[in-house]
Amino acid sequence: MDVTIRRATPGDAQGVVDVFNSVIEEGGLTSMYPTLTVEQERAFIEGLGPRSACFVAEALDTIVGFQTIEPFAPWTRAMDHVAIMGTQVHKGFRRQGIGRLLAEASLAFAREQGFEKVVIYVRNGNAAARAFYRSLGFEPRGTLTRQVKIAGQYDDEVFMELFLEAAPERVAERPTAAVEKPAVKKEAVVAEGALAVNVRRAKRKDIPAIAAIIQRVRPGGARITTEEVQARLFEKGYWVAISRKAGGVAGWQAENLVTCIEDFYVYPVSYYPQVGGPLLETIENEARQLSCEVAIVFVDEGMPALVEEFFRAHGYERQTMDELHKIWREVASEIIGEGRFMMVKQLLERPIMRPL
Repeated sequence: MDVTIRRATPGDAQGVVDVFNSVIEEGGLTSMYPTLTVEQERAFIEGLGPRSACFVAEALDTIVGFQTIEPFAPWTRAMDHVAIMGTQVHKGFRRQGIGRLLAEASLAFAREQGFEKVVIYVRNGNAAARAFYRSLGFEPRGTLTRQVKIAGQYDDEVFMELFLEAAPERVAERPTAAVEKPAVKKEAVVAEGALAVNVRRAKRKDIPAIAAIIQRVRPGGARITTEEVQARLFEKGYWVAISRKAGGVAGWQAENLVTCIEDFYVYPVSYYPQVGGPLLETIENEARQLSCEVAIVFVDEGMPALVEEFFRAHGYERQTMDELHKIWREVASEIIGEGRFMMVKQLLERPIMRPL
């Protein structure tokens, strides 16, 4: 899935509102209430000052997230060095690095505008958002008690800050994005023996091939439609590996520092080592950039023995749910389903941070 990060224009108001309102309607994630109109959002974008920006993330020709960066207190020159940030990503595109790509653009803009510090307010109940900002280097500085009241329900807000001059030492390496360019593309050509393998993010045009690979390799031969594959592209990140003799596909997502590889198929199966190796390495590298501690592969029962041997050769061990750490178990239990077993590899020897 290609992602484009660019500055928003008034013509993006509908797409931004669609994302924002979907987040508001989920409940518990943002202090914005009630939902917004397209006219309100268009007026906001048109009214952005020279030191303000709204960046949008586009995937599959759709705005799937956005981030704003503005002066914290424009009414006083005493805080000209402080900016405030806000991030919203559509539910179907979270945990795929889009928030980090937006932050890459927003923080670069903040530095260009001479900001020295960025602050945010995060709802206390939104643990995923607090963990995301901490992974960027933000530190919590206080809690505003009963700051939000929506439909009679209270929530606190956590105040967090990031000093930009300290960012290079405090912020882990992040994936990069092209700003106001056609697309963010990552491709790697790996020579495995005599077989050249091209690994890249899946594109919409790959949907028929992805469906064909999954259907041919997955035990039982259950039919999977292109519509189902397209829906999966909205739910998780997909990568493809292409060679002259074989093809591979991997669908994965990261949650609470756990990388879950839910789909991993290579056709013909005999090419798992040559094609699957570069594909798996790419996902693990992406996972480490997201500070994930562990990778869990969900393997279909009935797959050829060489598939399990392939993952073992790459450091994965078969584990039961009871053998997993509690946090990992909570994530895996939502995904595994019936007819699958798990293979686990710890990516980091020491956790960078504990999940909130």
